[in-house]
Amino acid sequence: MKVCFVVSELPFFLSHRLDLAETIAKNCEFFLVTDALKATKGEINNLTKRGIKLINLRTRSKLFGLRDYLRYTLKLRKIIKEISPEYIFFITLETSMLGAFIHNFTGGKKSFFVITGLAHILTSTNLKVLIFRVLNRIGYFFLALKKDHLFIFQNHDDLELFTEKRMTFSKKTHVIRGNGVDSNFFKYEERKPTDEVAFLFSSRLLVSKGVEEFMSASKILKERYPNFSFIIAGKFDPSNPETISEELFDEIVKSEKYIGEISHTKMPDTYKKASVFVLPSYGEGLPKAALEAGLTGLPLILTDVPGCRDCINSNKNGFLIEPRNVKDLTEKMELFIQNPSSILEMGIYSREYIQQNFGNEVIGKEYLKIIKESKV
Repeated sequence: MKVCFVVSELPFFLSHRLDLAETIAKNCEFFLVTDALKATKGEINNLTKRGIKLINLRTRSKLFGLRDYLRYTLKLRKIIKEISPEYIFFITLETSMLGAFIHNFTGGKKSFFVITGLAHILTSTNLKVLIFRVLNRIGYFFLALKKDHLFIFQNHDDLELFTEKRMTFSKKTHVIRGNGVDSNFFKYEERKPTDEVAFLFSSRLLVSKGVEEFMSASKILKERYPNFSFIIAGKFDPSNPETISEELFDEIVKSEKYIGEISHTKMPDTYKKASVFVLPSYGEGLPKAALEAGLTGLPLILTDVPGCRDCINSNKNGFLIEPRNVKDLTEKMELFIQNPSSILEMGIYSREYIQQNFGNEVIGKEYLKIIKESKV
């Protein structure tokens, strides 16, 4: 049995789906199609040891261009034909759209469209995004006539929004909560009461991740409390149309709290430096960084939006806030400063809740189950 994952970029696969792929690879022949041009020998050897066969396919340009999409799609179709896998997983909304076009014209394979992070795509009025939505609808429309496919969502909110916005006419949908997180790699670290409460923001520096709100709240709290500190980790990519302004990035750098983009293997050490994890995102599929942070014993402050709300259980391991609400964010962060003993209690529950609901074994079994139940 052959299974193929299609992911646009290797770093994204390594940080979000490597453990899941290894679980599947133990039960079948596993292929990964991704842009591996900048892969190191160590990364390639690591994939090989885990039973993952790497096939390089240069990613699309970050600038929207139909010619570039066509080039990528035709090459991907050729690779899939050569591999001839029984099961194909197209990861993210953009890759799923291209996979839908391929599936409509080829068929014969079981295609899984893994949909992540819908908020920006379904709410933006940007012309390029609107065109992208139209292309998605066209690609998914004809899937309703086929049986051999399944849409996988990371939360029920995204599934409902996806169908409500008529992004698909297919009823073949399923929810699997994330890709699994490794509780052995992200070990629990007891947060003992200290004089300083450190808040960590870790994500790409995009507007939709709530970086500006986090900085605004941090400036307010810094003036009120001498024992307050914050850390920002994440990539600044000027080529991304959703990236924060250079003015805000300069402000972050000058604050001396910016530690840059951190490799996934070094994230456990980054979480250890913090007391509380904060992600005021406008919407997520399921924020893996929040799950990893929770495994290490960090309470969470997340926005009450799809994906994020799945990570917090009844305020036992953190708080949900209104999106784009600096006042609400400031107040929730302030609660931890005023009551630092809650950090330990909530952190313990974070570990237990995330391990039981989002651990590698739990999610891996769900993926293997849908493969077995979807025999071609």
